[in-house]
Amino acid sequence: MQINYTVQFQELLSISIFHSYYSHNKCGDFSFEMSKETSQVLGEYGIVSKQESNKIILIIDANKDFNHFCYGGALNLTFYLKNKNSQFLHFTDLPFISNQQIEFEHIPGRELLHTTKAVPIEICHVSENVGIICKVSLSINKENELFGLDSAQRNDLLPIRHTIQFKERNVYWKYFIYGPSRYMEEADYLCIYEKNQKNSITFISKGMVKLPNGKDGLLFISENSIPLKERPTKILGLYLNKNKNTENQLIKSLPCPDPTSVHYDKKEEKFFVQEFIFI
Repeated sequence: MQINYTVQFQELLSISIFHSYYSHNKCGDFSFEMSKETSQVLGEYGIVSKQESNKIILIIDANKDFNHFCYGGALNLTFYLKNKNSQFLHFTDLPFISNQQIEFEHIPGRELLHTTKAVPIEICHVSENVGIICKVSLSINKENELFGLDSAQRNDLLPIRHTIQFKERNVYWKYFIYGPSRYMEEADYLCIYEKNQKNSITFISKGMVKLPNGKDGLLFISENSIPLKERPTKILGLYLNKNKNTENQLIKSLPCPDPTSVHYDKKEEKFFVQEFIFI
């Protein structure tokens, strides 16, 4: 006699990471690991894990009978998310500390694993470990709502979804304009601004300065801090304006400054990022 058995998988729980720096909001800058205790208990329950670019998913056999006292009681799970992007702090609104651990835990009635819209500084702590590590502590089945003798609600409660949302860093942008162009002789009339004046970004000319290579360049600094984005949300241009009625567009779209140039100025107590523009 042949017995056919079809395994039907059901999502139990997931942890997803998002970041508003990226145009698609998905953050693939972390690898997922779990504690030895968590790995052991998941094996005992027959729960398997699956990793995607920005999430980890726990999956159970939907046909398995968990209605037994041996599956009862709270299931405590610990996950470690290890950062693998060395430039992460440059574009992320976190303490500018290379070694830190961020503590996440479930907040009742909330999908996010933190109390604010984005990861707050309050849950970031200096660590002896190298790099940025997120620790996620979860506890499920406290009332046998998923496993054990009283798990009739399981299908109504699954899947359990948790998310982490990082925010882009706001910094002051610097543009250094230099080169042999004749327009450099008219530096007093050069301007950087956004064509659309609604919520426009203002840049202030700081005049001619010495560049690292010893040559002269014209420095512009944003009047206010601007969020760093993978792709620009506003188009900034370089213009030559000699009077109100004439406008000569030299560069239609300036590049976003490279996040690798982010640095903290202790004197001004501000973060800056810079880009060099050759004309």
